[in-house]
Amino acid sequence: MSAVERLSEEEMYLIAMLEDETGIDLAELTWVDEEQPDRCFRIWDFQWPLYHVERTFQIDQMGRALGKTQGIIMRAFAFPFCHPGAEMLITAPELNHLRPITDKIETLITTNRLTLEMLPKVKGSGINHQPQFQCRFINGARIISRLPNRDGKGVKGMHPLVIEMDEGQDYPEPGWVEIIETMKSGSKGAQWRVHGVSRGARDYYYKMTMGENPDLPFYVHRYIAAHRPSWSVEERRAKIALYGGTEENVDYRRNIFGEHGDAHNPLFVIARLMACVRMNESAWAST
Repeated sequence: MSAVERLSEEEMYLIAMLEDETGIDLAELTWVDEEQPDRCFRIWDFQWPLYHVERTFQIDQMGRALGKTQGIIMRAFAFPFCHPGAEMLITAPELNHLRPITDKIETLITTNRLTLEMLPKVKGSGINHQPQFQCRFINGARIISRLPNRDGKGVKGMHPLVIEMDEGQDYPEPGWVEIIETMKSGSKGAQWRVHGVSRGARDYYYKMTMGENPDLPFYVHRYIAAHRPSWSVEERRAKIALYGGTEENVDYRRNIFGEHGDAHNPLFVIARLMACVRMNESAWAST
């Protein structure tokens, strides 16, 4: 039998912050934002409801520069405090998508006293980069990053509690198929979040965000560029000019409004054409 001294009010507040799976409380407590006069990090107002959805399966259909990457980093920062002994998988279609995220996570973990104390006192501090970034904490929690590769085998054999998939619109179809069975979806705290901006193709990302099939489990987040506090009339005019002088431009509507575009979108045509090419190649190979 053991006795634990009654916690002070300050200690109870700290524990509540550590148990926040969104990572917002920890980030606002410990991160530094050099662009702010007081150097305090603060999320945008609309990000509070965005990050606090507790559904197991979630997917973004959003414009660009709305904090999707920031959300991944905050949840990774909080993960070892919330899920001892569990694994988080961070994945993206290519290394140039994945590396900026894991570099930022590693920097925050190794320069912040709170997370630094969670690393083992061994050579490398539980961090290595083979084959990609992975970090082991003293309570058994692990953050692992993987590339799917073209055949999806890069994410086989993983059994994470939490999956963060970035640039889901570019994620290869075999990777989508393989990752479905990796997640411990029946476990408490399990979550799979897909982040991306539509490229117009009628692919897995399109199917999961359209909501046409009620049996698909993904809760869809829809936010546009105007949700950013920094959005202004001047930025809107500049973006319209850069995208060809009209809000009806396909790329403007994808990147600003997060829309998929219709069947006349040239990206859609190319995607269908390439699918036909692959089918024909398979047919020729079998003859």
